[in-house]
Amino acid sequence: MSIRFLIHCLSAIALLATSQLSLSASTKTAIDWNAFLSRHDMVWDMVPKRWELAPYSGNGNVGFLFYQGTKKNVMSIHTGRHDYYDHRLPVDGKENLWIYRCRLPLGHFELESKGDITGVDLRLSLWNAELTGTVTTSEGSYEIHGLSHSQMDVIYFETDASNGESVKITWKPAVPYSSVRKTLDASRGPKGGSWDRMRNAPYPLPPEPVLSTEQGIHFCLQALHDHRGETTTGWMIGGDPAAKQKMLASVHHSFPGKTDSKATVKSSLERGREQIKNNSFFESHRQWWHTYYPHSFLTINDSEKEAFYWIQMYKLGSAMRENGPILDLMGPWYHDTFWPMVWGDLNVQLQYWTHLTANRLAVGESLPNNLDKYAANLAKNVPERWKDSAAIAACFPQDCCAYDNGKVPDMLAWIMNNYWLHCEFAGDRERMRDGLFPLLKQTVNSYLNYLKENPVKSEDGKIHIKRSWSPEYPGGNGQDVNFTIALLRWSCQTLLDINQEFTLNDPLTTEWQNIVDNLVEFQIDETGLRIAKDIPFDKPHRHYSHLLAFYPLAVLKPDTPENVELLTKSLDHWLDTSINGVQKDTAMPVTGYTATGAASMYAMAGDPEKAYHYLDFLIKHKNVSTTTMYAEGNPVIESPLSFATALHDMLLQSWDGKIRVFRGTPKIWADVAFQDLRTQGAFLVSAKKKAGATQFVSVESLAGSPCFVQTDIKDPKIYIDGSEAPVDKVERTEDGMYTIDLKKGQTVTFTPVDITQADMQIAPLSINEKNSHLFGLSEKTKRLPGHQFYYKK
Repeated sequence: MSIRFLIHCLSAIALLATSQLSLSASTKTAIDWNAFLSRHDMVWDMVPKRWELAPYSGNGNVGFLFYQGTKKNVMSIHTGRHDYYDHRLPVDGKENLWIYRCRLPLGHFELESKGDITGVDLRLSLWNAELTGTVTTSEGSYEIHGLSHSQMDVIYFETDASNGESVKITWKPAVPYSSVRKTLDASRGPKGGSWDRMRNAPYPLPPEPVLSTEQGIHFCLQALHDHRGETTTGWMIGGDPAAKQKMLASVHHSFPGKTDSKATVKSSLERGREQIKNNSFFESHRQWWHTYYPHSFLTINDSEKEAFYWIQMYKLGSAMRENGPILDLMGPWYHDTFWPMVWGDLNVQLQYWTHLTANRLAVGESLPNNLDKYAANLAKNVPERWKDSAAIAACFPQDCCAYDNGKVPDMLAWIMNNYWLHCEFAGDRERMRDGLFPLLKQTVNSYLNYLKENPVKSEDGKIHIKRSWSPEYPGGNGQDVNFTIALLRWSCQTLLDINQEFTLNDPLTTEWQNIVDNLVEFQIDETGLRIAKDIPFDKPHRHYSHLLAFYPLAVLKPDTPENVELLTKSLDHWLDTSINGVQKDTAMPVTGYTATGAASMYAMAGDPEKAYHYLDFLIKHKNVSTTTMYAEGNPVIESPLSFATALHDMLLQSWDGKIRVFRGTPKIWADVAFQDLRTQGAFLVSAKKKAGATQFVSVESLAGSPCFVQTDIKDPKIYIDGSEAPVDKVERTEDGMYTIDLKKGQTVTFTPVDITQADMQIAPLSINEKNSHLFGLSEKTKRLPGHQFYYKK
């Protein structure tokens, strides 16, 4: 053997060993997504008779629910269009948003069978986002197949009748009448003030819908009042009602254009028909979903929580699109509601947290995209004398026109935190500078204008806030409200940080710094954080606005014993007063996001067991339906979505730009694994626990941000791209945080043993048939309080 050959062999062996080591460090088991998600498909063996119990489908813009109404022989496809809003002009200078600028009902397709409905056997495939199954009648049965196409605004629905049954499909348009005005017309709802004004405001009906047929396509054109917008529903039906028939339907809402909705619908239907002819329709629909799901993965030895989580991922993909509207309380699934817009005092904020850690950033771009699109309207929501300022009211339509009456701009400031989080998780520094910064600056200008016009004399030299509101707290208007203090402090510090990062030399820097240095401190008493200076927290309250400084803003950080104690004390008092009945005789009747917010904050405080208690609390809440929908009499989509956010927070946290793995993970989750969850700073994190012990933590840098990692692995072995990390690349601080010199594209891995011996395989945890298909409407869902609450035979 020659020396040269020996050297070549040794080099090859060394190279192979390095390659194997690197490969081992990034091993990710191939997941059979169809098999994994299919075990969590929702199934129905009971007839759904209301929207809370119905199968649902959507593509962020259009969608439907499938359920039986009052007619014994009719199942209906209740159709919705997410951006179908009214556009009436103000009267006498009053916007009357609740009745003039609200969501509107669209209508439904009736599937009328010869026989009465006697049963169903339905299944919603999460992986394919398609509804299939059988409807049984007293005369026979018919099979169904339905979906909302993921890449065009087309609804597909197929029926296949047999045993003498037949199905007639007809469109039933709804009157585009405000559901809030309907409530007020019936002498229900609040009395006095603006409510009586809206009760008596002029409300002429829009024109009757115009029905037409062209080249086999049926159209229903609904012009809105004064022709301020129009909506066209179009459909085509082919086949035999007594055998197989197929329906394609499409909906388009147009404003300010007046004549393009019909043309758009026709184009969508023709595109759908062409794809069906060339056999690409289902493939193109599934392609989006099959790309969407693998952006991240997680599995837990808790099949109920795992199933609930993945149904939220389906719901998120059905309700949001980057080019779509801002997600309101219903998404594509309309129901008469007293809350018919986007709610900016908590709801929209919670809805736009879920996509971040889930690494599904694209769908969540609808919020920052629309804020950019309607920035000029935000600037119109303030008094004319407030130059270069912006704000928004607590509830608003899609175009963000909602006057804020010269108050502090708290609602917009909180929404801007969502914009900031999106940029932070994406690692998009340019958008942080060019999109967030100017709009946040305008928001802070509104604060500055308010403070100048409403000075507070004080002896302590601090900047005080004369009057603001802690959302929904009874009597929550007062001085030095913690909600406002937190938002103002976060906003100014964020502007200072961006200004410094990009050397912008903004002339307002000194004013922002003055607020950071001299703003009044948070209002605290023996129970923790108060509502305001003169308002203790002593009434049941579902919002956690007074705790905003901790979560999500991290202005106050539970990274010291003192702050952990303050957060825990505040949480305990809030929940004991509000839902645990310790200080009051009765708990609050509706507490969905109270529970998930508590879970997230206890996880943040490092109390996993309490976090788990409140996560479980949500699933057991009667207002959570068997399909994971949630209502407080009116649809509110944020609570179940925030379940997924809370679960993320229990597995992975990154507040203050520092990554904490398994900080909030309860002992009951002894076996858990996740892959490619995302954090602030644009890191992808994968990790695994087995029998309660962490097997590995892997962090990939997508943007080269400063990397700080905390893990419960004692004295871990640390590798960068599969090779042992040089000593000068890693530093451990006193609090157990590791500072890693990690470049863009590199991966750091922590293991308790040599990386070649570490268990880094990620695969779905096995479950038995008993623990599959736990949601929908079936014998299995009888375990849920929501089954008894919503299902009446």
